Amino acid sequence: MVTLRVLFPILYEPIPYEVSSGDYLNFAVFGILAILSCWFPLRRPMWQRQVYIFLEIGCLIPSRMFSDWGLDPFLYLFLVKSCFLLRRRDVIITAILAGVAWNFSYAWRLMHHLSMPVEQIQERIQADLQAVREVPQLMVIDAIFNNIVIYVPFSLLIILLCLTLISERKSRQQASALAEEVEVLAADLERTRIARDIHDSLGHTLTTLDVQLELAQTLHSANPDRALQALNRAKGLASQSLQEVRRAVSAMRQGKFNLSAELEILVEQMNQAQTFRIEAQIDLPQLPQQVSQQLYLIVKEGLTNIQKHSQASAVNFWAHMTSEGISLGLADDGIGFEDQLSSTGFGLRGMKERVQMLKGQMKIHSTHGKGTLIQVTIPR
Repeated sequence: MVTLRVLFPILYEPIPYEVSSGDYLNFAVFGILAILSCWFPLRRPMWQRQVYIFLEIGCLIPSRMFSDWGLDPFLYLFLVKSCFLLRRRDVIITAILAGVAWNFSYAWRLMHHLSMPVEQIQERIQADLQAVREVPQLMVIDAIFNNIVIYVPFSLLIILLCLTLISERKSRQQASALAEEVEVLAADLERTRIARDIHDSLGHTLTTLDVQLELAQTLHSANPDRALQALNRAKGLASQSLQEVRRAVSAMRQGKFNLSAELEILVEQMNQAQTFRIEAQIDLPQLPQQVSQQLYLIVKEGLTNIQKHSQASAVNFWAHMTSEGISLGLADDGIGFEDQLSSTGFGLRGMKERVQMLKGQMKIHSTHGKGTLIQVTIPR
């Protein structure tokens, strides 16, 4: 009723009403809240969000103490808003402090009314009854207005909560679907990695083994001694394959992998195959296990490709640390190939994929009849 008289005095001209200081205070509170509602500091620092909630709730306390206007719905609305802006602990503390301050303000206002003289209370009641008798529509309008004031904030609160719950449910469904897609993708990547590791770790050994067995088949009648040597080398290569598998499993379990030592062993094994001669310069520090294993497989695949396709007699191999990062190189004197063919073949493609995993670069320079140069650079 007070709100209607203040907002629409023309409609209630015959009803005497004196605007109090509490009414002006409430209008000031509405103005401040209107200004604050234009700014929602969702992405601001935490202290700014705390000050924002403190100002909103702090504006309601004087209104509760010095006027009879019911602004309780705004308090609940601001508590809901704090859930979106503050941490869980801060929300709980805010709710407790706001509840204590709100009830203290209500108790202070109630004590103020009880301390008024009985005659003054009776005069106010009689004035209100007289106003209702003169304008009975005032009671109806006042009831409707009060219901609207309560209905609008609470309905907005319920709608916002429901929309938030629906949005959270959709987000969970999307997160679940995304997790399933990630699992499928991870499985595909793992299958690809296993296939590449098998190819790179056993590819060159099995290739050499096949060459030695083919040589033994060819010479078993014409030159039994050389055929026996080829069979012995094939037996050694088979044992070497088993050792490589055991070494890889052991390295993964122990978490230790000495790249320089493993590369020297690889070069020695390749030289024993007598397919070509490797001149190696290896000077690498201790590197992370994942990097070391990937670099080892890159070099191994490069040597396998040279053995299978280049028909080279000599290979220069270097691996050292520079100011820019790790530098690897393989240069052979084989038959070479056209540069446009460098993107084909599972071996070269696997090497490029491993280099990309390490965020490095791989360059291939080759000319038909003039050999091939492979350069790999891995940044620090």
